[in-house]
Amino acid sequence: MYTVETLPQQAEHFEWLNAIDFFHNYLDIINERIVDLSNRGGDQLDRDKVDGFSGQLVVLRNQLYELSYQVSEHLDEMDMVPVDDNRLELDLQKLHHYGIREKFDGFEEEVNEFRTAFNEFYVKNLDYYY
Repeated sequence: MYTVETLPQQAEHFEWLNAIDFFHNYLDIINERIVDLSNRGGDQLDRDKVDGFSGQLVVLRNQLYELSYQVSEHLDEMDMVPVDDNRLELDLQKLHHYGIREKFDGFEEEVNEFRTAFNEFYVKNLDYYY
């Protein structure tokens, strides 16, 4: 027999998987906006800032891929630990779960800071074209 996750852990796993999909889509949209700004060009466009946002986007994508891998790995771990396994193994699983939660929280904070800075820059530069 295998372990059954607690309902809060199950719910959190579904939230993480949904968030991963959301963030993949969101980062794709930001990438399209960066490309759009680059293509519009113009003398007033701060190319260094565009390059900076592009670099931050690569970092965020890498972090998201790592989170995605860790969530998948954790889900696999949950399937493989027998119910009668020792308490230490179950405690390690919980620690791993909480570690992923902390990474997700940190990632969301980074994305929110990036979103705010990029949106201000994007809107400011759109004003030049409309």
